[in-house]
Amino acid sequence: PPSVRVDEWMLVTGRTETPAALSSATTLAAALSDFWAQVCTTADSPFAERALVFPLLEADARAFARLMAHINSCSEVCETLGSSVFVAPRHPGGTNGNEPPAPYPMLLLKTLKGSGDEPSDEDDEDDMPGYYDELWPDDKESIAERAICNPPAQEAVVLQITRKWVEAVICHMGVCPFSHSADRAGLPQGGVSYPITRAKTADEVYLEFWHQVTLLDTTDERQLSTVLLITPDFMLRSAAGFDQFADTLTEALCLLGVEARQQLVFFHPEFTFRDGKDRAGADGTANYARRSPWPMINLLRTPQVRAAQKGLPTGSVYEVNERNMASVGLDTLDWMLRAQDWSRLYRRADFIEHARPPN
Repeated sequence: PPSVRVDEWMLVTGRTETPAALSSATTLAAALSDFWAQVCTTADSPFAERALVFPLLEADARAFARLMAHINSCSEVCETLGSSVFVAPRHPGGTNGNEPPAPYPMLLLKTLKGSGDEPSDEDDEDDMPGYYDELWPDDKESIAERAICNPPAQEAVVLQITRKWVEAVICHMGVCPFSHSADRAGLPQGGVSYPITRAKTADEVYLEFWHQVTLLDTTDERQLSTVLLITPDFMLRSAAGFDQFADTLTEALCLLGVEARQQLVFFHPEFTFRDGKDRAGADGTANYARRSPWPMINLLRTPQVRAAQKGLPTGSVYEVNERNMASVGLDTLDWMLRAQDWSRLYRRADFIEHARPPN
């Protein structure tokens, strides 16, 4: 049994005090989900070292090295990983000094108790602008001054506002030509899920993200076409920080071979296209195609994206979105986002429609 082989290896390597958790992961995505679960329970663990073992994971030494490379890149944006938790890989196809090869791929999590900076009073967000239950159209100046408001505590309200934005901007305005409603999207049409995590650290968001990747992988596309992971408490006021975090996810899909199955689109209240006016439009209005009430990660099925793009002129979706956003105007777009009220869009029935791929 795997547990016996692991115990024998622990004994030989002098790790009799190291507890081992056996993961049932068979994919790298599932392995990462289990890994982040271990990282996020660090504060509750009394052990200086723990082992996460993957007896069912068919990953050669190179694939496991790529997994470790991704974990190392994540440490640059995490609070726990790289600060109080450090990771060392072991693999049957690798060597580490005089140690015998591990019986299975595994990750050794080493914890340094008491490390890391304690939060200061300056980090307290109690003085941040609060969430306003009611905002009236004549509040335009106060809304602009208030900037991004705190998300509501009630997840039902977060979901309600998110769905209003999806229906108005993504569907009615047509930012995504293949989103039919807040509940149906993709080719073929399938369901849309809106998981919400109140995570405030990258470590916790990674955990939920890889859980959603695994869930999308294992669910029929007609039941679940796309996932919009809502992270209202994470990097809300740091578009640059969210951008850096997003880079680690995009790189991971490529590095770990997940991009053939899934792709990502990111939304943020202060999103800005990196290539400037080429994608944002002359006045920056095109940025609002990606400006959402709070940070979000959209998980898409790659085969569906390719099917949707087949036959469409290159760049046509961006061009149509830019023209539609410009027709609404920067001031109105900004007011709607900060007021979280997109009802004005329904007064318009003349938005330019996207080209459709030939049947």
